[in-house]
Amino acid sequence: MPQDQAGMTAQFCNTVSIMFNTLAKAYSHMYTNMSWLPPKFWAYGGGDMAVCVGGTKGVFVEIAKADFNQLFKALATD
Repeated sequence: MPQDQAGMTAQFCNTVSIMFNTLAKAYSHMYTNMSWLPPKFWAYGGGDMAVCVGGTKGVFVEIAKADFNQLFKALATD
């Protein structure tokens, strides 16, 4: 991936992670009987591709070829 694309991708992923961290904190206060923290991973899929992010790691995958259970397990151990 070219440097400019990598930079934009990192910025996008960081922004989305911050949003989900905020959501997890809010849900933890609203739904005290559910465990939302700490955030472990998130994913977005569109068209043929998905991005999966956990901690400081992320991957692009073809949806049809991805084993999301395996990906989420690997990303959640960050």
